[in-house]
Amino acid sequence: MFIDISGEVYRIVLKAESGAWIISYENPCSPYFVSEQDLKLYPRMEPPQEYLKYIDRQKNPTEGQLKRLDLLAELLEDEIYIMDKQIRNRKIKELAEREGSTGKRIQKLYFRHLAGRSLVEERKLPEKPETQEQKDFRWAIDTFYYSAKKMSLRSAYDMMLLSRYTDADGHLMEEHPSWHCFRHYYYEGGYHAKSRNTIARNGLTDYQRNKRPLFGSAMSWRDKIGAFQMDATQADIHLVSRLDKSAVIGRPNIYMAVDTATQLIAGIYVGLDAGEQAVISCLANAAMDKVEFCRQYGIEITQDEWPNTGLPGEIITDKGKEFIGNRMEELAMKYGIEFESLPPFRPDGKSLVEKSFDLMQQKYKPALRGKGVIEADAQERWAVDYRSQAVLTLEDFTKVVIHCVLYLNSCRIIQNSQVGEATPTAAGLWKWYEDENQSMVIPVSGEQLYQFGLPRKSATLSRKGIGNQGLWYTGPEYKRLLERKKVGDTIQIAYDPDNVSHVYLIEGMEYIPFELASYCQKYAGATQAEYRIEKNKHRATKQDLERLDTEGRIKVLQSIQSIVGEAECADKGKIDGTVIQNNRRRELA
Repeated sequence: MFIDISGEVYRIVLKAESGAWIISYENPCSPYFVSEQDLKLYPRMEPPQEYLKYIDRQKNPTEGQLKRLDLLAELLEDEIYIMDKQIRNRKIKELAEREGSTGKRIQKLYFRHLAGRSLVEERKLPEKPETQEQKDFRWAIDTFYYSAKKMSLRSAYDMMLLSRYTDADGHLMEEHPSWHCFRHYYYEGGYHAKSRNTIARNGLTDYQRNKRPLFGSAMSWRDKIGAFQMDATQADIHLVSRLDKSAVIGRPNIYMAVDTATQLIAGIYVGLDAGEQAVISCLANAAMDKVEFCRQYGIEITQDEWPNTGLPGEIITDKGKEFIGNRMEELAMKYGIEFESLPPFRPDGKSLVEKSFDLMQQKYKPALRGKGVIEADAQERWAVDYRSQAVLTLEDFTKVVIHCVLYLNSCRIIQNSQVGEATPTAAGLWKWYEDENQSMVIPVSGEQLYQFGLPRKSATLSRKGIGNQGLWYTGPEYKRLLERKKVGDTIQIAYDPDNVSHVYLIEGMEYIPFELASYCQKYAGATQAEYRIEKNKHRATKQDLERLDTEGRIKVLQSIQSIVGEAECADKGKIDGTVIQNNRRRELA
């Protein structure tokens, strides 16, 4: 197998569990070891044409070729000579003394053999020496075109004329090379096809992402199901609150896990969160039974339409902070998940999940135009404010995403499928791999994983129940809880930012559910963001009522003071019980 390292071709000469020994094909020298993790970063290549020709010629080797193979026979018998330089050098010295050759020659032949090069070099006609004009061409291309200056080829030609073909007075010489000759030299010399030149001009990242030769397909990353590519995107649509359709809550995030071997969308998360919690929620969705999951949204499906359950054995993703946090590390250690982190600025490494996002948007955007979908002209002057068109709630949009996933998993035909016996859909391929026991999937309870991934916080026990951000939770377990603890004690709870309907009391490894109290049921199913919007509206109403009450109390005081001020104050003299009795009789008369 051949790989590309910074534009240079290398051959893998010996594979091991932890990595491989590789050797340069173009400039054969001592093999060196690269780890398995580093090896995955280098793109695979088609074998060079020269190598294929050499393999074909090996069927009828020449006499010279056979003599050189006999000279290397002992070196080729044991792989230790590839791995250990000292042992190899001692053996080469021994062979040189015995065969009457030189160690340098034997070493050169050995490295050429490992690289897959011919041991008998073809005689080449002596190259014609470069003319001064050709030297000028090469200098201009290297200096101005293949450099950080990134000049165009025409500009490089002009700079050459300015530097080499202009006299002291600044006039162009009569004898100067034409643009046609310069351009012909560039293409005839193969400068445009040399990877090192492309790297020098545009950088290694651009070369690896856009210019490197491609080998195989994205689905050939792994030959088993259970290696998931994961990524997130912000959906091009604005949503409204389910509690108040006039309140816009912004754009949701979509997290997705896509199996590399089948293109199956194994798990999704649609919500307002965009952190580690969202990643774990996506994995929890991948682990759970999809029939039950879809039923929660009123969608009836069969197991064959979305067949996967369980956690991936491997996760391929970028270096986003939500994928490398403490909770994800804890999850990986708990279930034995391996992580494959891609280099920065290399979305091509997770092309399947990137393409799945694109295919999903192609499905829902045309159907939701005018319903909050963001169009390409969103940043242009006088463009429509797409926020004002929003009509879908988070639950509505989640249903839309589910229907798109069902189409992509069970209806979309996968072209050039590697498995001829299976139905050429993602779900069909997944079932075939399952039946063949070609799986890295880790069985796990989706509910347990969901609970594990929930954020946690401290709460205080109250006679009203367990409080969380102004909402109260109770249930049959609450009375038993008060038998173990008292009002005012601090407890640990787990909560779902995307659904305030319940919280979980954490006691050791156990998660005990508590539901919303009856007087808080109007918020059931709402996200925390939706609840906060509604709470702020109620807070404004409450403030208005408090102001009305305060103004009423002030008016009462003012009225009382006015009455008192109008009353006459007379000298009452000596007052006793008899005087009062006489005064009452006169008042009643």
